[in-house]
Amino acid sequence: MKVIVTLFWALFIGEVVGYIMTALAGVPDNPIAVGIVALVFGVFVLIFSKIALLENTSEK
Repeated sequence: MKVIVTLFWALFIGEVVGYIMTALAGVPDNPIAVGIVALVFGVFVLIFSKIALLENTSEK
């Protein structure tokens, strides 16, 4: 459930940021590309959090 919620919010916030940035730059919005980048970033954050938690527990 944590993964689904994280990916949902990554997609949602990524789309909002992508819309604002394209509006400020004056270029056409491409929601598919922005969504893919947002989801890839969300997966990266999930993987990074798992690795960080594994390294943190091994120090104790």
